[in-house]
Amino acid sequence: RRQQLNNVVATISPQVDRLNIVLNEYDAVPEELEKYPNVIPLIPDEDLKDTGKFLPNTQEAKYVLLIDDDISYPTDYVSKTVERFESLNFPNCVGGYHASFYLKPQLGQILRSPSLLFTRHKRVADFRDGKFCFYYGLKMATVVDQLGTGTAIMHGKDMPPFEYMRTSQKYVDVRFGRWCFEHGMIPVSLPRANKWIDVLGTDESIYSNFTLTNPAHVSREILTYAFKVKHRGLPVNEISNLENQ
Repeated sequence: RRQQLNNVVATISPQVDRLNIVLNEYDAVPEELEKYPNVIPLIPDEDLKDTGKFLPNTQEAKYVLLIDDDISYPTDYVSKTVERFESLNFPNCVGGYHASFYLKPQLGQILRSPSLLFTRHKRVADFRDGKFCFYYGLKMATVVDQLGTGTAIMHGKDMPPFEYMRTSQKYVDVRFGRWCFEHGMIPVSLPRANKWIDVLGTDESIYSNFTLTNPAHVSREILTYAFKVKHRGLPVNEISNLENQ
C-alpha cells in the first residue's frame, strides 16, 4: 500500500503542522516521504497493525486528526473538520465521520428468527444503522455509539494512551469507543456532503477479514458502551436546546 500512503500524505501534509506516520512493518523510511518537511516517520519494533496510529505522543497538540492510508481525503479535509468540530460548542466530545449506531433487533425480526435474540450479544456489529458510514452525507452533527478512528478528530489531551489501545489490534474503533465512554467523551458524527470522503481500494481489509467474523470478545467490549451513550441518536443542536430549557 506504499502508493496509497504517498497519495494520502500528498493530500494531508499541506493541511497540517505535523504529520506523524507509523510505518508498520517497514524496514526503512520510503524516500518519497523525505520531501515533506512536516512528516515525522516512526517505524515500530513490532507489527502493531491498526493500533499503531496511537503510538505517537500527541498530548500537547491542540487538535489531533487520525487518518488511514485506505481513505481518500479532500484537500480541505482538515480545515473543514476543525471548523465543524469547533462549531459543535459541545463539551467533552470527539468528532468524526465514520460512525456506528447500534440497533436492537425489532420484535418482528425476533418472531421471524428467534435466534436473533440469542445471537445479538455475539454478533452485535451486525446490527448497525448504515447511514453513518463516512461516504454518505449527513445533514446534522449527531451523537452516536462509536466513531471510526480513520476519520476522527479530538483534542490532544483526549487521545487514549497507546498502552490502553495496544491489545485491540484489528478492533481499535471498538476500544476507542470504550475509552470515550469510560472517560465521559461523547462521540459525534460530523455533517458532510455525500462522497466528500471516499474509500481507496486495498489488498487486505480488517473489515472483511476480521470485523465481519464478529469475535465474541469484541462484541462483549462493544456492549460495555453500546446503547448507553448519553443523548445517542440526537442531533447536537437539539441537545443544546434541551439542556437550555
